Amino acid sequence: MSQPLRIVPDEPFPEVGTAFHTALSADGRWLAVVGYLGGAFSRSRTVDLPHGSRPAPRVLVYRRADLSYHRTVAVPGESVDTLAFHPTLPLLAVGTDEGDEYARHGTLLLADVVTGRQTRVVCADAGVAALRWRDADTLDVLLTETDHDLASEGLIRYAESAVPRPPSGDWLTLAPEAEETSEPPPDAPEPAPLAVRQPAASDWAARLPKVDVPARHAELRELATAGGRDWRARRAVWAVAALRDGRVLAAREDNLLECWSPQGRRMWTVPPPAESFQYVGLQLQVTPDERTARVTVATGTSDNRRSTVLAVSLADGSVRTEHHLRYPALLASRADGVWAARDTCELFPAPPSWSPSATLLFAPDGTPLGAVPLGHYDVRTELTVRRAPDLYALVIRDRPAPPGTETDAARADAAGGSYAYAAEQARLARHETWLARVSLGERNAPGAVEPLFPLGPRTAVRGGPAVYVNDAAGPALILATADSGTPRLTRRSLPHGDPTWSLPTDSAIAGVDLHANTLYAATATGDLLTLSPTTGTLHTRHPLTSPGGHPFTPLTLTATPTGDVVIGTLEGRLLVWGVSA
Repeated sequence: MSQPLRIVPDEPFPEVGTAFHTALSADGRWLAVVGYLGGAFSRSRTVDLPHGSRPAPRVLVYRRADLSYHRTVAVPGESVDTLAFHPTLPLLAVGTDEGDEYARHGTLLLADVVTGRQTRVVCADAGVAALRWRDADTLDVLLTETDHDLASEGLIRYAESAVPRPPSGDWLTLAPEAEETSEPPPDAPEPAPLAVRQPAASDWAARLPKVDVPARHAELRELATAGGRDWRARRAVWAVAALRDGRVLAAREDNLLECWSPQGRRMWTVPPPAESFQYVGLQLQVTPDERTARVTVATGTSDNRRSTVLAVSLADGSVRTEHHLRYPALLASRADGVWAARDTCELFPAPPSWSPSATLLFAPDGTPLGAVPLGHYDVRTELTVRRAPDLYALVIRDRPAPPGTETDAARADAAGGSYAYAAEQARLARHETWLARVSLGERNAPGAVEPLFPLGPRTAVRGGPAVYVNDAAGPALILATADSGTPRLTRRSLPHGDPTWSLPTDSAIAGVDLHANTLYAATATGDLLTLSPTTGTLHTRHPLTSPGGHPFTPLTLTATPTGDVVIGTLEGRLLVWGVSA
């Protein structure tokens, strides 16, 4: 039997993310929203989504009467630029416009929002920039054309096409069923419905849809208010924590920290400070006494990023600055509250050479405990371990070089050119990713790094979330990794790394945690998995969907002390799954 799923906050339009365009059907029954979720990538946290780290915008259709989700209109490509409802039918016209003035392409899509039937006209050399229904029988289309003769280099050329209702009377017979792509081969014939074009009229600029996000959000808020509800635009939830008293903490991109009551009521919010630069709300740590939470703020400039660690009182949300770090930091902690801040070298442009700062170590109260060198960091060495008694990190080590390599390297430095490049590639190929345990040094002494076991070649292995377990089979880490592009969960014994079991998954693992001998893992495709931590046996797979069936995109997961599971999503919502949902 499926467990209930509760969405926090309980507001309409939880699937939207950021709204770019909206359209209301002529009879007032249907609302279409172009929603964009943003990216799932940063230097400190990355989730590999099925279609890249930056999902394409979606066209979401809602029932106007109760604002409930009805369906998603599948649109090819990476942008949705315009949409318009038919004046009398539940028919939505959607246009996409991609490329540049030298290689432009797009799609005109018509969809029946009630049944989901649709047809597409693929434009091989033009994008669809604007749509307007002249009347019930004619659709006016503004096109952006490819500049074949370079006569207007640097400028975009516009043309118009009037699309009549098909002879059958059914708009959905405008074109035959199209493939799931908006990029046909260059020699594809121009579809008939948009073949007849003329130069755009002088009023074309006024017909271009304006991307006014604040106005679209105000429109959705007004619709929610009219129905007696609230709505706020929310960005991705990257970190969550569950407290013993039932409260839930969430760190998201546009807020440093939110505190939610067990009933799903927002208790307080900590906005980002004025000096924050780009990424906020990506990391969250809670002290063992649950009096304080730590969050990070990126400051500085793109080529000189730094981190400020803020301590937030969990009694009232008051904030104090705890540490200023001279590098962008990835936080890690162990169960007793000792924590570390690792240099991620998140700089642009990247310096020609870089020696990462030593990883600073701190006591639970923020007292410095020394430092330890962890070496190179990139997104492949990301690791976040829950419930561990020790600090763990992924580090890069070199396999022993073949005999004579030292001489070859010296010769390569002297010769330069392709020989030097080949030697450098051979050196990089010897890099391996290892799991290491980080120990504190004695007073005023550096900490120690203890490499435990290799995970594989650096180029083939990528880290992710993990959880510590100590059961009848002994102590182990259950790690989510991607090996040569294949995501998997693997239990590795400590300290030697012997794999007890390994489970390939259909998409990346966004979060993993443990409660009462049950392992929980959320996949990037929107499933919650329950497994045996001892054997890796998959018990259940639960789709994480909204009431209308829209799949959410998990980014993080934690198990609560009562056995519920809280999932942070790219849509900016919390999903609470379990007995109290």
